[in-house]
Amino acid sequence: MVFVNFENDKNLPLNELHLDVNEDGIKRKIPALHQRWSEARCFTKYASFPMKGGLVEEGATLDQWISETEWFVKDIEWLLGLEHFRFWSTVVHNKGAVESVVSFSQAAIPYYLAGVIRSHGQVFPLYSAAHRAVLQVICRLITPMESESCWLSKEHLGDLLYKHYLLSVPLIFELLPVYGRDNGKVLKQMVQTVFKLQPKYLQDLRVGLQFLQSTFKTIQKQLETDRLDGGQSSSSVINDLAVYTLDCCTTLAMLVEFYPECRSLCSELAMEQAVSNFYDNTLVLLYKNVHAMDNESPYLVYLNAARIELLAAFRELVSLQLEQVLEHPGDGGLFPADKYLCVLTECLSDPVFVKDYQRHYPVERDLDILRQGCPGVDTFKLDFVQNAYCFGGGEENGSITNGHYNDEDDNDSFGEAAGGEFTQETVAESNLQEPLTDEQQIEINVRKVLDVLPHLGDGFVRKLLGRYDDVEQAMAAVLEGNLPPDLAEADPTEPYIPPEKTDKFFIETGIERLNIYDGDELDILVHDNIKGIMKKGKGMPGQPKNLKEMLDDKSHVQQLKNRYQEYSNICDEYDDEYDDSFDAMADSESKKIRLNKEMQSALVDELDDDDEDESEPEEVAAAPTRKPMDFCENPEVVRQRYEQSRRSKFQARHGGGGPPPSAQAASSSSGGKERDVVGKAKGQGQDKEVLINRKHKNENKSSRANHNRKQGATFKRNKGMIPS
Repeated sequence: MVFVNFENDKNLPLNELHLDVNEDGIKRKIPALHQRWSEARCFTKYASFPMKGGLVEEGATLDQWISETEWFVKDIEWLLGLEHFRFWSTVVHNKGAVESVVSFSQAAIPYYLAGVIRSHGQVFPLYSAAHRAVLQVICRLITPMESESCWLSKEHLGDLLYKHYLLSVPLIFELLPVYGRDNGKVLKQMVQTVFKLQPKYLQDLRVGLQFLQSTFKTIQKQLETDRLDGGQSSSSVINDLAVYTLDCCTTLAMLVEFYPECRSLCSELAMEQAVSNFYDNTLVLLYKNVHAMDNESPYLVYLNAARIELLAAFRELVSLQLEQVLEHPGDGGLFPADKYLCVLTECLSDPVFVKDYQRHYPVERDLDILRQGCPGVDTFKLDFVQNAYCFGGGEENGSITNGHYNDEDDNDSFGEAAGGEFTQETVAESNLQEPLTDEQQIEINVRKVLDVLPHLGDGFVRKLLGRYDDVEQAMAAVLEGNLPPDLAEADPTEPYIPPEKTDKFFIETGIERLNIYDGDELDILVHDNIKGIMKKGKGMPGQPKNLKEMLDDKSHVQQLKNRYQEYSNICDEYDDEYDDSFDAMADSESKKIRLNKEMQSALVDELDDDDEDESEPEEVAAAPTRKPMDFCENPEVVRQRYEQSRRSKFQARHGGGGPPPSAQAASSSSGGKERDVVGKAKGQGQDKEVLINRKHKNENKSSRANHNRKQGATFKRNKGMIPS
């Protein structure tokens, strides 16, 4: 450390101040904010607190954490003890100082987990010292003036914070859940000062809010993926998601509370819809998963706190439009009033959120503000929102009547827990579709009594409710001390031990069995008619046992026969109003058929036969003369017609190309010219005509023979000669 006398007689800011330094008899001036005054100290980074299963992990790991945290506190307190110009020179030019502060914000315990270490005599004071020292460093970083001679201009301070990453939006997001609302005044002043010193942080804030929205979608996507795939996530993963959800919800709620100016950014990013959607689709499912694994898990309390934080954040977001209506009443408040109604209308697709929001923040007062402050608001929208929230999401009816009601979502509702807490009673009451069993109703009554008298045991409360018909009478008897003698002498803390299925089975049958499935719905020794199918061996009951039985089963033939008989039931009725002109028109518009000589001759013979038949008696004339049209043309007829076509082609070409035997015979009979490509024997020489024929065959061989198989197959398929 270079010692120098700090003098600022002119009260200049730190960025304009120069200090006199005497080195080896040479005096010169060095800026007060310079790397020369930076301390080359290796700062210790904060390590995560050792916790396992929500408790402090004892042993060597805890001892190592204590040792590292002591050095961390010493480094931070040493940094705070530096002079003004040395402090700023160190944090600007020594990156280890800022990294040490950031490490604490990333690994510190959130405020809702601090109760775990409060009872530990050695850990809690050390953590509190680190907690306090880091906050003091942050406060010193945003303080432009420490004294009349030690100060920075606000413009230069904002540039230092932003340019050298001394403070950032991610760091602010991490500090909010670490310090919580117990340090709300300090955090509020810190956040507002940072954005006032450097407006460029607003751009980073927009990106941070978008990342928070994507985080909500990531949590929801992971839960839905596990649900669709049928996978069961481990308890540690679900618990981590619950803590992470509370961390994100707390960050958003505290940000809009401490820095209300960011609500306009949230409105541009449609944060209101993201909050309601995450509340309705993710919190409900996450709560059900945690409750299914452990109905007394402490992470249910964290999810309850996350619910309260989300409702508070949504309230702060929509209050922006109400404030604008109050500031600009009349026509100036039409746009914010319409925006407020649109937000509430879009949230109606999330019924669980609508119910809980209406329960904690009734919208009747907000709607009255809109009516009084903005008379020109659309009354149709206003009445629609009022009916949907006040009469649909309220506590009286308990159902939404806006057309978005969903039974499944209503079953997932958190219920009407006092103070916003989740209880087994509310989960049971939310199931409106299925009637409650006797055991469920008893459990609900027990929870009602325990909510008022938590010092009683479940077993004692069940005995108490078995004696009284009403829950209120039972609680009144306990409070007044007017219990029967047997209940007055009983242990009030007696727990409830549910009966074992094996004991019940032994009492009913006299058979002692040791199986966890004894007495269930599939136990054939207890129930005469069991649910489901008892499968033995391969296959299912009623199905063929082997291939032979399956092939011998002709039941499908009878089904097909019955089906085709339905098509034969055609009602043939004669219509006197039928106009024969349609038949004449159809005959006149029919296409002309080109017939070859053989078909024409066959047609003439058929016509002659028809004329001869007309001269026969009436019994013979009544017989049908036309054959029914075949479903598929006879392949023999098709082949004959195709052979006739080929003959005509070869006759037109006068030979050449080596036609097939049938075509050659036809060509020779018709006198066509043949092309000789064989010629004389080898070694005797060939005629000029044979050579020309060979050349012609070689040049034109690609148009026929083995090169048109696909064309020929297509032709046969179109004519019905090959089954498709």
